[in-house]
Amino acid sequence: MFMRRLLKYLVLILLIFETLNADVFKVKINNKIEVIPAFREAKTLYISLPDLLGLLGIEYRTDTLNNLLTFKVSDNTFKFISENPFIVVSSGDEVKIFQIPVEVISGAGKIFVPVKYFSEIFSRYFPHDFKFDEKNNMIVISISKPVEVSLPKFDVYDVKVEKRKNGYLFKILTARKISDYEVWLGRNNWLYITIANAKVDISALKNLSAPELFSDIEVIPHSRSVQISFKLKPKIKHYEVIADKNGTDILISLYIDEIISRIEDVKRKFLLDVVVIDAGHGGKDPGAIGVYGTREKDITLAVAKKLKTLIENLGIKVVMTREEDEFVELYRRGQIANSNGGKIFISLHCNSMPYKPHSANGFEVYILRPGKTEDAIRIAERENAVIKLEENYEERYKHLTDESYILTAMAHNVYVKNSERFAEILHKEAGKILDIKVNGVSQAGFYVLVGASMPSVLVEMGYLSNPEEEKYLRSETNQWKIARTIFNAVKKFKEEYEASIAD
Repeated sequence: MFMRRLLKYLVLILLIFETLNADVFKVKINNKIEVIPAFREAKTLYISLPDLLGLLGIEYRTDTLNNLLTFKVSDNTFKFISENPFIVVSSGDEVKIFQIPVEVISGAGKIFVPVKYFSEIFSRYFPHDFKFDEKNNMIVISISKPVEVSLPKFDVYDVKVEKRKNGYLFKILTARKISDYEVWLGRNNWLYITIANAKVDISALKNLSAPELFSDIEVIPHSRSVQISFKLKPKIKHYEVIADKNGTDILISLYIDEIISRIEDVKRKFLLDVVVIDAGHGGKDPGAIGVYGTREKDITLAVAKKLKTLIENLGIKVVMTREEDEFVELYRRGQIANSNGGKIFISLHCNSMPYKPHSANGFEVYILRPGKTEDAIRIAERENAVIKLEENYEERYKHLTDESYILTAMAHNVYVKNSERFAEILHKEAGKILDIKVNGVSQAGFYVLVGASMPSVLVEMGYLSNPEEEKYLRSETNQWKIARTIFNAVKKFKEEYEASIAD
């Protein structure tokens, strides 16, 4: 699956680079025409979302790890995920999910959206007239009251204070680039800013008010400079002067000690410190039966216990959905993972063909998505069949047979990209350690993965319907190899994941 996705991205990037010069898209704003990158895939016209937002002056954020782009229009937050046909719009507690006929695409470092479907949704929230003129192949925007910008009379004409999650941002608004200034934090929580060789609007600065941040302000002019002093209220952990890449302003970030401590507490909550190991089947559900009578439930539990030992040696808490030969319903496995604060969910299984002996073989990793191949669908159906051993299963799982439910769950699931990444790492580690064929990463609608609110994978460790592979799975030595493979993947994913949230 990974190679197939990689090939798709390479082809897409080549397509975009080949067509960017020839296939651009017009955006008409108040009779002024701009152009942004665009390309066609089949009959669908895609435009570069970052370039459009740039024309509109809308700030956006990208998460390259999860192929995610977010931005705000008024009080509405838009979320776009690559390779996903959903657009999520949220405002406060209200969340709306729009499904479009084609997927959002990423390529050349940008998110591309189908202009027709994007315009239909975006125009509902944009505060000005926004239309896609399909006949003339352009977006037409009418801003009735353009903002008139008057040139200030002073080099330094105002100071704005913005509250941030980790403190405050001081924005000293300047009419030109000023390089000769100094900022320092003095005794008794006074912040001093000295600006040289600049004309400063002293009266405007003296009238500043931000009672939650400072209790007093002093503006002292000198012959060739002016000093602005703020008596800050909250205790400052540290400050940082930031370069204003898009303008001339002087930006100063103030990091509040109490807020920084809270942020560190939040970051600790996101550390990968709890791994949930799900030994498939158990009790009255033996799972697949091998040619020589090996029961899947015994192999999954044996490997799970070995994996638990390895992971605990890292100082990571391990939660087992079962530690004995007992029957645990599929829905309860997800509940166990969530209630114990799990950060990653690993479900262990053994594969089997409908009849045996059979030559099919190999180690496989699955993530939650509707199956695309007959084999993936068959395997998911076999693993999901265990629900028939549960009481009231028809009522409990009635929605899970609908593919649209799984797609909607994916749209809400912020962990899907991390699941893909962990699966890729696990696939690579399996190729290094295991003595059996490694089939790669696939996708299927496994019910046991739906309920786990964390990155999740299902591992088919080998085929019990293959006599040679059954012997391999029964071996203690090989069980330790499989456990070591998964452990190495957990360790590498933990390092990569925690590095991504460190900043």
